[in-house]
Amino acid sequence: MSDRSKEKLKGHSGPEVVAPTNRVNVALPFGSVHIEESSKELVELAKLVAELAAVTEDLSPGPRVRGLREHAQELALRLR
Repeated sequence: MSDRSKEKLKGHSGPEVVAPTNRVNVALPFGSVHIEESSKELVELAKLVAELAAVTEDLSPGPRVRGLREHAQELALRLR
């Protein structure tokens, strides 16, 4: 082994680490997806679900069914 190779081995205790300093940020649009305008079909569907939830509550009352009905009605009102 040459003297130069020995000097290199003595100066380093392990392999040399090269860490790049470039950084890349990627922005995905998943958090900003919005419905611009509710379609008539979507509004009708929301109304139908709210009505079905009300019928279900009449047939089988309980706190869980009441919560589902309230949620369905709130959604139907927001979509109008």
